[in-house]
Amino acid sequence: MELLSIKEIIQSIEEETKGLDPELVEEMSLREVNIPLKEIEYLKAELNINALNQGFIDSVLKYGWGNFGFLSYQFGYDDDNSLHWIVERNVDYEDYSTLNKNGLIIIANGDPYTILLECATGRIYCIDSETSLEHRMLIANSFEQLVQAMGTGQYACWKEKETEFVQLMAHITDGEGMLFWKSLVGCYRLFCAKKANG
Repeated sequence: MELLSIKEIIQSIEEETKGLDPELVEEMSLREVNIPLKEIEYLKAELNINALNQGFIDSVLKYGWGNFGFLSYQFGYDDDNSLHWIVERNVDYEDYSTLNKNGLIIIANGDPYTILLECATGRIYCIDSETSLEHRMLIANSFEQLVQAMGTGQYACWKEKETEFVQLMAHITDGEGMLFWKSLVGCYRLFCAKKANG
């Protein structure tokens, strides 16, 4: 198994959701949009960001992250054409001042982790309710790598190839970050088991 490209992730989602209710598919569909550049300026001004990684900017302007999620992780909600969800999620965070001081912003929520972007470098970290920002775990070197890995993890769950996915991520991710990737596919399998048992 290899990391899927974003194009392959979009195709896998289209294939998996074929024939489903369009409203259900909405939050699972990754599609290209035209978010205006002024939204980046808004994000930077509202969250007091001096430097924002160009790879993250390019991806945010190109795809509809504001109403999209992978498995149990949501990148936004009901916010197709702007970055208001990201701003609100960060400003409402109980320790926003510490986030800001460390040059981090929340870009996705899930179970059990919150996903953070290091604004200047583009590196991606996660924390949970028991992990401080100082002990955050590196899970991807860029936003694009995060998306490719999460999309590949979702595909692996749909095709029952979670073990192959975990082995792949063990070659890509060092140290504690593997806790996140094991959890990503493990939580999905647990959810499926609970659903099957009623």
